Amino acid sequence: MRVERSLQADVAIEDCSPGYIDLTPRTKLPLRYDKEARLLGHFCNLVIRRLALCHSKVEEWKMIVEEYNKGTMAPELFKLRGERKERTLRLWIDQYIKSNQDMFALLHKGKNISHKRKVTEIESNVLLSILLHPNQITIGSAINMLKAQARMGYFESPTSKPTLRRWCTEWMENHLATWEQTRKGSKYVAEHIVKTIHRDARLLHVGQVWVADGHTLAFDILNPHTGKAQRMTMIMVFDWASRYPVGASLAFTEDSQHIQTAFRNAFLNTSHWYLQTDAEGNTVQTRPPFAFVPEAVYLDNGKAFRAKLFHESWEGHDLELELGGVFPKLGIEAHFAESYNAKAKVIERFFRTFQEQFERFISSFRGANVANKPSTLMRNEKWAKALYNREAPTIQDAMQMIGFYIRHIYGETEHGGLEGKTPWQVFSSALVPEERMLRPDKLNFMMLATERKSVRNDGIVFNKLLYWHIALMDNIGKPVIIRYDYAEARWILVYDMKDNFICQAELRRSQHPFIHIDKNNPISHQSLKKEYTQIKKLQRLTEQHARDFVLHNQEAVDNLLEPYVRESLSGPNPTFKQGNLITAPEPEAQDRIEAMEQELVKELPELEFISPEEQNFGSDQSDTKITDTENEQEASTADPDPEEQDDDDDESFYGMLKKVGII
Repeated sequence: MRVERSLQADVAIEDCSPGYIDLTPRTKLPLRYDKEARLLGHFCNLVIRRLALCHSKVEEWKMIVEEYNKGTMAPELFKLRGERKERTLRLWIDQYIKSNQDMFALLHKGKNISHKRKVTEIESNVLLSILLHPNQITIGSAINMLKAQARMGYFESPTSKPTLRRWCTEWMENHLATWEQTRKGSKYVAEHIVKTIHRDARLLHVGQVWVADGHTLAFDILNPHTGKAQRMTMIMVFDWASRYPVGASLAFTEDSQHIQTAFRNAFLNTSHWYLQTDAEGNTVQTRPPFAFVPEAVYLDNGKAFRAKLFHESWEGHDLELELGGVFPKLGIEAHFAESYNAKAKVIERFFRTFQEQFERFISSFRGANVANKPSTLMRNEKWAKALYNREAPTIQDAMQMIGFYIRHIYGETEHGGLEGKTPWQVFSSALVPEERMLRPDKLNFMMLATERKSVRNDGIVFNKLLYWHIALMDNIGKPVIIRYDYAEARWILVYDMKDNFICQAELRRSQHPFIHIDKNNPISHQSLKKEYTQIKKLQRLTEQHARDFVLHNQEAVDNLLEPYVRESLSGPNPTFKQGNLITAPEPEAQDRIEAMEQELVKELPELEFISPEEQNFGSDQSDTKITDTENEQEASTADPDPEEQDDDDDESFYGMLKKVGII
């Protein structure tokens, strides 16, 4: 009992937070009799109000007793307590007032006390030492052992066996966590006693998190290599938000290659999203297929899923054995479930559904466990074996049946966690972000084997074969990553150490060592001539490219530095040039005026051009004007008055300065 109290106290202390409100009752209340206490409190309040408003308390008490015993004043309380005299009712009121109107104070004191069974301390300690053991000894066996030791005189045991059994049962019910921890261990307590994290899958979007795990199928499949029927492992990739399986693969064990296949199928499981039927009834693809990668994956803690092939980057391990992780290259975060914690993986619930709705319908079903296997597998069961034929499907048939079940049976069944929608409806109607889309060809490297090589001038040597491409000329001496297919040796894909694609190198063909003696083979001559011409062309192209690059680079640098060079040439040169020994005098006032007049002349508007037709040469009017003009010129040539001349000159000069805004 002390252990349980300390555990609850520790949990209560840890759960306290700044906004925590402690509603724990300070005293033990008999909540089992809460209804009776409320009825008593209601009756006392009615009586107190009636006594406060009456004229004669004696007469009022008589009426209260009469109404109560008839069942009209408090019928429910009357059914519980029965008839009562006036003295008893008065005691209720007095006790209710003295206890500050506490309705639980009106209950019998015996109802607020928990009765304990008469089991001695020695008996309880011995029983608990036997029962709290991983061997899971039953209560009856523990009591028999207790009585046997008592008969041998080890200690006294006056309590009867039925009382001991009831005490053990009550102790187990009141201390269930300790009981299960000591008998079944931490794993059982974590799965059945301690609370689990409550996850709200509605906060996730389709394609945001995928869950992957392996499931050993409960039915046999024919092994194509041995021809024998055996159980296989299904690696399943599961979309958490829609509860829809997006990709899978079958293997005889969990290995990295089949896990790659399952994820690649999941990434490419989007082509049927945009299939529509045209007017003629034909199925058409409304948009090109694309690859869809999630933001994160939640993986099993198994050895295959923790392989460096998936989650580690290039650094930190042997690149020659495992060249990097698939998930970091695609921008996917990889997280792993806690070991031996099935509740942490939502896909485990799908596997149980898959077993009940699909695996049990296969004729080669072997059973969920040893105790739940079909009767056809029982020993000496001849009737069932003769009636029911067990036929194991092939791998292709199994994959076809599983795919049909996922798409048309499970995918079209309403799911309780999807608000009445089906998994396929939620998955296929999702809006895929553009940044999570990839072209299918970008995922091909996932299915290719990888190896680290160095580039030489002759190309890349792999399996004693030479591969070459013109793009390798700029990577000579660098380490590269090659990706290849075991079934296709004509090409390899070359990547740099940052996983950037360089080229698709082609297998080189070896030439005859001395072609002059192989005159009867025109193909060898033609192949050698073609490769020799290519080599010479590459040399010329290299020279031309280097020359063009140097010229263009120099031109760009000259254009960049030209303003600075010009400025440096026209700038001061104190090393060779200093100021003159004789400086020019400052300009006088007359020089300044002349300079100002020259500036004013530059700012005067240009004269308008008058065409010859507008000038009216040869007309009488023009002669008259010419005559008048000559007379005015003659008059002006006469000697003017000096004072008037000075005034006119001053007036015209100062007027001009005023007009231009100088004075």
